[in-house]
Amino acid sequence: MVFQRKQIVVLSLILMIVVAGYLQYSYNKSSMSVNDWDEVAIGDSYENVTIEDNDDDNTRLGEAVFVDRTLMDDDYFDAKKDEDENKSDEKALLASKEANDFFAQAKINREITRSRDKDALKEIEVDETASEDLRSSASELMMKIMSNSDKEMRIETLIKERGFSDAVVLFASDGSVDVIVKTPSLSAVQVAQISDIVSRHAEIEIRNIHVKHKY
Repeated sequence: MVFQRKQIVVLSLILMIVVAGYLQYSYNKSSMSVNDWDEVAIGDSYENVTIEDNDDDNTRLGEAVFVDRTLMDDDYFDAKKDEDENKSDEKALLASKEANDFFAQAKINREITRSRDKDALKEIEVDETASEDLRSSASELMMKIMSNSDKEMRIETLIKERGFSDAVVLFASDGSVDVIVKTPSLSAVQVAQISDIVSRHAEIEIRNIHVKHKY
C-alpha cells in the first residue's frame, strides 16, 4: 500500500516535469516564431519604407540646413555691414561735432583774450599816473587789436566763400597769422589761395602765414 502510494507520487512528479517541459518548449517556439516574424516584418518595413524616407528626409533636411545657414550668413554679414556703416556714420558725426566745437571754442577763446587785453589797455589809457608814452602805446595796441579783429572777420568770410564750411584766423603777437580751415584735406592750390587772401587783407608776407586744416 505504501509502495503504491510512492509510485503514484513519483509518477505525478514525472508527469508534472514532462508537462512543464512541454509548455516551456511550446512557449519558446511560439516566442521565437513571433520574434522571427517581427524581425522580418520590421526589417522589410525598415528597408522598404523607413530607410528610403529617412534618406529623403536627411537630404531635404541637409538642404534646408544649408539654405538656412546661407541665409543666416547673409543676414549676419548684412547686419555686420549695417553696424559698421552706422559706426562709421557715428564716428563721422562725432568728428564733425568735435570740429564744430573746436572752431566755436577757438573763436570764443579769441574773443575772451581780446576782451581781457582791451580791458587792460583801457585801464592804462585812463590811468593818470601812467606815463604819456605808456598811455600812447596802450592806445596804439588798442587800435591794432580792433584792426586785427576786423581783418580776421573779413578773411574768415572770404575763406568760407571759397567753399570751406568754417575757418578761424588768429593773429599772433609776433606778427604771424595762423589759419585753421574746416576740411578733410588741403591741396597746395588751396593753401596758396588762402595764403593770398590773408596776405592781401592782413598786409603781411606769405612766409608769416601758417595754414592748417581740421575736420
